[in-house]
Amino acid sequence: MNERTSAMEPAPGDVWQDDGARGAAARPWQAIGGVGAGASNGLQNFIAVVLKRRWLILGITLAALVIALLFTVFSPPVYIARATFQVQREAPRVVDTQGANTAQSTENDQAFLNTQFALMTSRVTAQGIVRRLNLATNRDFIGSGTFGGVFQNESTPSPAALQQAFDAATAKVMQNLTATQYGTSLLVQVQYEDRNPQMAAAIANAAIDEFIQDSIERQFLSSKYAGDFVGRRLLELKAKLEKSERDLVDYASHEKIISVTDAGKPGAQAQSLDSASLNVINTAAVTAKAQRVDAEAAWQLAQTSNAGALAQSTNDAQLNELAGKLSTLQSDYQQKAQTFKPNFPAMVELRAQMGAIQKQMDAQRGKLLQVVKGNYQLALDKEKALDDQLAKATSQVLDVQSRSIQYMILQREVDTNRALYDALLSRYKEIGVSGGSSSNNVSIIDRARAPGSPAWPILWLNLLIALVGGLAIGLGVAFLLDFLDDTFKMPEDVETNLGLPLLGMIPRLDEDETPIGELAKARSSFVEAYFAARTALQLAGANGAPKSLLVTSANPNEGKTTTAISLAQSFAEQGKRVLLVDADMRRPSLHKMLGFNNGDGFANALNGERRAADVIVHDSHGFDVLPSGPISPNPARLLSGGLRGLLADLESRYDMVIFDGPPIVGLADVPILSAAIEETVLVIQARKSRRRVVMSALRRLRSSRSSIVGVILTKFDHRSADYAYTYAYSSYYYSYGDGKAA
Repeated sequence: MNERTSAMEPAPGDVWQDDGARGAAARPWQAIGGVGAGASNGLQNFIAVVLKRRWLILGITLAALVIALLFTVFSPPVYIARATFQVQREAPRVVDTQGANTAQSTENDQAFLNTQFALMTSRVTAQGIVRRLNLATNRDFIGSGTFGGVFQNESTPSPAALQQAFDAATAKVMQNLTATQYGTSLLVQVQYEDRNPQMAAAIANAAIDEFIQDSIERQFLSSKYAGDFVGRRLLELKAKLEKSERDLVDYASHEKIISVTDAGKPGAQAQSLDSASLNVINTAAVTAKAQRVDAEAAWQLAQTSNAGALAQSTNDAQLNELAGKLSTLQSDYQQKAQTFKPNFPAMVELRAQMGAIQKQMDAQRGKLLQVVKGNYQLALDKEKALDDQLAKATSQVLDVQSRSIQYMILQREVDTNRALYDALLSRYKEIGVSGGSSSNNVSIIDRARAPGSPAWPILWLNLLIALVGGLAIGLGVAFLLDFLDDTFKMPEDVETNLGLPLLGMIPRLDEDETPIGELAKARSSFVEAYFAARTALQLAGANGAPKSLLVTSANPNEGKTTTAISLAQSFAEQGKRVLLVDADMRRPSLHKMLGFNNGDGFANALNGERRAADVIVHDSHGFDVLPSGPISPNPARLLSGGLRGLLADLESRYDMVIFDGPPIVGLADVPILSAAIEETVLVIQARKSRRRVVMSALRRLRSSRSSIVGVILTKFDHRSADYAYTYAYSSYYYSYGDGKAA
């Protein structure tokens, strides 16, 4: 036997990597046009599951279509009537009453429309519709069962029965009435569903009429509420104003504060009598002081002025006349002085006249001085008197002001109450006018008409929904079943889950085909598949095919005996001396398939009763067969005793010894066989062998340090697998096997 090491075995989950021809031979599904690369594609897996579960998917889809058809046929028709109206945020106002209702002016359009939708579909609107159309006593509307149960054939229903019918009709209206926004506009579409098209249209129109009426009533009630509230506040303010006015008059009377108003001047402010007197005295004192200053200046000027200057400053007629005469005499005297001497009689006469006039002017100047002085003294006395009066009036005003602080507080309260009262009175009048002129912010665009065709059920739509839903459910069930299926369905499942190379894929035979019959055909796809497996075995080791080979499986009936026979024939056709040993000493089947009696054999050779050469059968397929021999009660004990010696003897006389072993699960035979035999091939039946069972069997083999060369996937149905494998096998193996390929 060749030396084996544990390094030859990849762990589960490892990627088995080969290169060149060896890797291609170890993966026959990849050697055919590289189809393995596309097999991992999600679309291919999807198609594979659909093809496998196509009848299940089709059945679920047909069932859904039938259910949808029956539902459509037996469901009563439902009609939908639609009406459209426009709603504005605020109706045009006759008067400004924003103070009565300002909530809507602050809402955005969407919130406003949502409010209108809620009002349209509210219980209050539904109750109004029921009353408007008298639906509570309409047998067709509320249903015969409900109608009969409520009224119970009473000629005069009781109030409780009427209320029950009314509530039932209201609930139905609310259930079937909807309001939606028409696009992004302020148009609202109201629709109602009912089995009677005329009733659907009537309720849709009644909904709009009721909505408009409720809107007007809400506006009227809002104005009425505002008017009542303002009226109550007006009465309160009126009483408050009267009280504040009484308090002001009482305080003024008690404190002897008299107010006067300059009615001749618009906007004149009221003031006390003392304040008015102070203003008059102050004005007179200012005037007297100015007069005194003028008189004093005139007196000082008069004291320092001569008669001529005094005449000019006082503008005295007599003094001015005397000053004119004096000036004329002086001019005449100067002219004559140039001619006459001073003692000339004419000159003396002129001097005498000028002297007399000068005396008259001095006398008149003295009189004027007395007058100016008197005026000055009079102005001074008047100023002093007014100053005394001003001081007294000021004292009195300060005293009044100290007592007028509370008066002014009361006055401000009166003014405030009067302003509030006047403003509220004006608003009360506006609300009164607005309450009698409420306008509508709802405009009907289209009234509902009785629909001519039902909106539900729609046959084509129901069938489409059933088709899509049935396909979805069918696909979901199919993929669920595929997910729960943990068998080996695809070639890559072997390497992905076991970490072992796939040596070959053996096609599933039809019911009228047998393995022995197919092996007799030189060009069958069955034979070609085992040829590929033989090539993979020859390329798997560095020294070619193993000297001894164990063929086993996790469970019985997975095709291990057929695989052992096929490999023996395939190697024999290469001219090798091949011995096929039936090592299943519990349920031998090799002799049945090859058609000879199971006499002495492998069991006898192991316990030393017979020589192996004496019990070997020469088969017509080109290889020798060592039957299992009689069924042993303890095959494991026989194998532990003489297996290695017998194996050495057989290997010395044959090029290759192939053992058809028993299944692995539950038996101790295979670990003993695989530990002694050079290589082991694990046979797995496609879509039957469960992963956990195979992996458990694989762990048992590896625990005995067996050398596992690879896996052969048997009974592989290319028609239920991925279309990539279908193409590969049908285009290569099968066509080639049938003589259609080059």
